[in-house]
Amino acid sequence: MTTIFLALLPVFIVILIGFALRRFNVIGEAQWAGLDQICYFVLFPAIIFKEIAAADFTGVPVLRMAGAMMLAVVVMIALLVIFSRPMMKGLGMGGPQFTSLVQGAARWHTFIAFAIIPLQFGPAALSLGAVSAAAMTPLLNILCVIVMARYAHEAKVSAKTLLLSILRNPFVFSSLGGVAWQLSGLELPGMALQVLDMIGRGALGLALLTVGAGLRLGEAIAGWPPVATAVVLKLLAMPLIMAGTLMLMGVEGQAFAVAMLCAAVPTGSGAYVLARQMGGDAPMVANMLTLQVIAAALSIPLVIYLAGGAG
Repeated sequence: MTTIFLALLPVFIVILIGFALRRFNVIGEAQWAGLDQICYFVLFPAIIFKEIAAADFTGVPVLRMAGAMMLAVVVMIALLVIFSRPMMKGLGMGGPQFTSLVQGAARWHTFIAFAIIPLQFGPAALSLGAVSAAAMTPLLNILCVIVMARYAHEAKVSAKTLLLSILRNPFVFSSLGGVAWQLSGLELPGMALQVLDMIGRGALGLALLTVGAGLRLGEAIAGWPPVATAVVLKLLAMPLIMAGTLMLMGVEGQAFAVAMLCAAVPTGSGAYVLARQMGGDAPMVANMLTLQVIAAALSIPLVIYLAGGAG
């Protein structure tokens, strides 16, 4: 496990560098916001599209892996919705805070996962990350938008607003676009691959810097009961649920380990954007992400170690 921790340490060092750059105002708030937008709307959608569209899925249990990951997401969100009333009462939350808890417990941070996968499993394993993106990203966004529409507002949100909120998510259309290209059987043109590779080389490091810049250590313990609950649900409960669905579907080996990693990373920064757009508690999402990133430095090596043993 120590070896795994040391292998992943560069990821968290880059995150800390991003935090220091913002903390000492080396890069101003407005510039960080712009960098975050570039990562969210351009760089990472390009990586996701390329990894799915150009991936060689020979020997990859695509359907079983995708099915297990989608089932795990549905189980987590369904359990939270079923127990929404006692949870809101026990944790002193309203509807907007509950939607943020759902996002904090179920979403995954694509930036962090895609940075760790090649370090831990080798570049070829990014095809397994592509399966994860294709399976979980559209489903998570659809379900989270539905939860937001149901709990964040007293007034009902129209079907048109729901659909637009889903389609505007860059991870959704990039992953679905990659799936469509993969199913077409066409090869990506060489120039397109070169462009996407150039984007990808700078995207991971920049994305991790923006993760660090978004950490708010001084505010992270504000409203701690739901924030702490989200940390436990995302870093412990979600990997356990994922392990169950992967074993149910007969997924093993490296596919099992990569799927477990994707379940174990902190919630995605897209949760903050969605919370702002649809009336959730965005500051609470930021606090959840901060504590999850800190705790994940220890929990992710443990999950990978256990998944390696199980896989």
